[in-house]
Amino acid sequence: MDSVFEYINQFPNLIGIFILMLSSFVIGYFSGWWLQKGKSRTFIKKLKGEVNAAKHQQKVNDIETIFTEIKPKIVEVVKQTQKEIINPEEVLKKARTSFVTYTKDKPKLDYETIGFAHSFERDDLTKIEGIGPYIEEKLNEIDIYTFEQISKLTSSDIRALTDIIDFFPGRIERDNWVGQAKSFIAY
Repeated sequence: MDSVFEYINQFPNLIGIFILMLSSFVIGYFSGWWLQKGKSRTFIKKLKGEVNAAKHQQKVNDIETIFTEIKPKIVEVVKQTQKEIINPEEVLKKARTSFVTYTKDKPKLDYETIGFAHSFERDDLTKIEGIGPYIEEKLNEIDIYTFEQISKLTSSDIRALTDIIDFFPGRIERDNWVGQAKSFIAY
C-alpha cells in the first residue's frame, strides 16, 4: 500500500515532466514545419520563375515559326484577291444578298380602306397579343389608334405596316392582329 501512496505522491511530478516533454515536442514540431515551409516557398518561387521564363521563350519561338509559315500563304491570298477585284461593280453585285432591299421610299398605308381615326378615339391596342407599349406608340405615330382600323388591314397593308414600324415579317399574321381586333370590336 505504501508503494501506491508513493506513486500517488509522485503523480504531480510526473504530470509536470509530461507537460514539459509535450511542450518541447510541440515547439520542435512547429519550428521544423515553419523552417521547411520557408525552404519550400523559396524552391517553389525559383521553379515558377524558371517555368515562366521557359514559357515566354517558347511563345516567342512559336510566333516566329507560325509567322514564317503563314506569311507566304498571306501573300498568295492578297495577290489572288487583287486579281479578283478588277471590276468594283461585280464585287458589289456579289456582296448584295436577296435579303437586302434598297428602296428609297417606305411603303404607305391605304387609309381609305382602314379608315381614319384621331388620338381622342384611341383604344388600348396593347390588349391585342403581340402589341406592347412600344409597338402601340409606333402605330399611334402613323395614325392607327383603334381596333376598327386594325380589323380592316389587308395583306398589302400588313406588309406595308411591317416595313413602316420595322416589325418582324409575318408576325402580325401569326399573332392574328386582325382577328383579335375584330373580337374586341364585337364587345
